[in-house]
Amino acid sequence: MTLLAAILLGVVQGLTEFLPVSSSAHLFLANRLLGVEEPRLAFHLLLHLGTLTAVVYFLRTEIAEILVALFRPRPTMWSPPTTWGRRDLWLGILATIPTGVIGILFKDSVEAGITYWGVGARYLVLSLALLSTGIRFFHKNDPDRIEWWEALAVGVVQGLAVFPGLSRSGSTIIFMLLLGVAPSRAAKFSFLISVPAILGASVVAMKDLTLTDVYGPGVLAAGFLVSMATGYIALMVVERLVVKGRFYRFAPYTLALAALCFYLQYAR
Repeated sequence: MTLLAAILLGVVQGLTEFLPVSSSAHLFLANRLLGVEEPRLAFHLLLHLGTLTAVVYFLRTEIAEILVALFRPRPTMWSPPTTWGRRDLWLGILATIPTGVIGILFKDSVEAGITYWGVGARYLVLSLALLSTGIRFFHKNDPDRIEWWEALAVGVVQGLAVFPGLSRSGSTIIFMLLLGVAPSRAAKFSFLISVPAILGASVVAMKDLTLTDVYGPGVLAAGFLVSMATGYIALMVVERLVVKGRFYRFAPYTLALAALCFYLQYAR
């Protein structure tokens, strides 16, 4: 792999991991249309490590608050209240459980059954969901509070996003917005539960890693740094658009991808 290819793949991975456009569907289309070779496993894992580093740094304040609350169960009466706390750790664990179960159960079927029609149909669903982000089906008295059953449901949604075209971040954020969760809270909780999801998928994939999968140090460093930088930019863009109520702006792009997939399905 050339240095330029490593940079391009790092950009694609970093942006599509958090933008609501489905990174796996982009890789599928790139492979089929452009003949882009699937990167070796070690490089693929390194790209995910780059985006994982980006989200951990982006949520450094929230993660620090969770850790402080974990080791300080009862704050003093003079301690100011914090938005994030020990409860969020358990909510994150609850969300991760169904994600992991669904990911394991459907891993083989997802990899074996990707089609233009299936990806296009899921992109269409994602587009309609993006357009609905201005709707609130529920009005919460405390929009920053996420209930345990909501965390479980978000975990199921995140697990189903293993199918290319649904977008993990897009699906989870949209679902929480529809439940009436505050926009900033929805975005950051989605980012938070992406940490174990990315880490778990990487750990599972490592069992297939071999020494022949490794590229040169320059290629590896470029992929990691670019995916980390672009991933951080994507996180900032997503949070800003969600907070400003403009998440729907991604819908024309995903609709165009849905149309492209349907065209390719019937043009063969």
